[in-house]
Amino acid sequence: MSNNINMLLDVNVPFSVQLGQTKMSIRDLLNLKKGSIVRLNRMAGEPVDIFISSKLIAKGEVTVVNDILSIRVGQLYGAKEKFKHL
Repeated sequence: MSNNINMLLDVNVPFSVQLGQTKMSIRDLLNLKKGSIVRLNRMAGEPVDIFISSKLIAKGEVTVVNDILSIRVGQLYGAKEKFKHL
């Protein structure tokens, strides 16, 4: 069984980070232009949601490393326990 799991370790999966959400009318959406500000449902500095294949797996914080926007993983939601046997 260990060999079967090892075959999966190099498989790429969709990884995404959600900064926040909002709702807006189509009118407001069509009026967006360069420099427009869209308010989200989170405060600056709040943890962001980390998803793998649309499933929330962790919370993290936005950081900058060598001028590149990055995410520092914080609280994991069960992922560590699920893959502990690896």
